Amino acid sequence: MSDRLHKIRNYYSERVHPRLQGFQILSWSSREAQYGRFQILLETLQQCFPPDYCPVLLDLGCGLAELAQFLLERGCQVDYRGCDITEKVLVEARRRTPGLKLECCDVFQAQSPYPAESFDVVFCSGIFNLELGNNDAFALHALLRMVQLSRHLAVANFLHRRTRRQFQACHYFDPDALLAGLNQAGIPATVREDYLENDFTIICQKPAAETTEVPGQS
Repeated sequence: MSDRLHKIRNYYSERVHPRLQGFQILSWSSREAQYGRFQILLETLQQCFPPDYCPVLLDLGCGLAELAQFLLERGCQVDYRGCDITEKVLVEARRRTPGLKLECCDVFQAQSPYPAESFDVVFCSGIFNLELGNNDAFALHALLRMVQLSRHLAVANFLHRRTRRQFQACHYFDPDALLAGLNQAGIPATVREDYLENDFTIICQKPAAETTEVPGQS
């Protein structure tokens, strides 16, 4: 097991408790902060897909899979799939919300567990927050893998370097640096940084030559 996987699994496994709320287990400051990040994905889905289309969505690093309920309660229909590298977290997710399609796997290993373009949208929230020593390089690699797995969009949020109160255990990113890396790789991307002072979201689109047409948008 790599040091990255070991550190992440240990950190989150120790936080799992049936009496804790999801945002506490996943180390968000509040439910509002967690949902603020989900809201950006919701708005992106509403902008990019017609109302009658049900995109296949991979929630990468899904934790307790609370995104599924968030979208459902807001009338956003998706074919939800979740994956995480921490089995103990997934056990708790299955206990809280039975019936979801959840899998324990590492999407970023050399050989991906999923074929290219398996999902309409690949989303991750919070998986880059822990300081691991190589966050900047890993984040770019991860975004490229997410784009590879998607047919349309890859959406990820990051802690923002403009954050006034920073914690040593966390990593804070420069959105311009990530955009530059994506641009160099030929990936069209935009940034949303208008919702929380300490966060931003990168929205990557599949390069035009590789994009699959969405039914109802021709």
